[in-house]
Amino acid sequence: MQNRTIIIGLLITHVLAFGSGSGCGEGSSSPDGPAPDTEPFESDCGFPGDQGNELGIGKFCDSQSDCVEANLPFCSTLGDPNTHFCTKLCDMGSTDQCGTATECTCNGNNQCGCTPSVCLGN
Repeated sequence: MQNRTIIIGLLITHVLAFGSGSGCGEGSSSPDGPAPDTEPFESDCGFPGDQGNELGIGKFCDSQSDCVEANLPFCSTLGDPNTHFCTKLCDMGSTDQCGTATECTCNGNNQCGCTPSVCLGN
């Protein structure tokens, strides 16, 4: 249980440090705006329809259960409710753990996670 708490803490720290970049995915709206009685979807990173890479990293999620199918342990909403992508932890300096169009990004405490490159402005 303590390991799970540590991993969740690491993810939350990662998402807060790296997961709130803008420019991830392409939001779309109809020319007439949202349907009546609905709120427009807002996200700093990750939008409905995002499929993620070959590992599923970057796939849109709104809750933890959305990442189960991709076999990934975390939805970024766990640490930042304004981001919506499936992710996993990675090792600092790794170039092969996150798949294409993603980066293993680390915070100042060397806590690292896979982040879609478009979320980082790349």
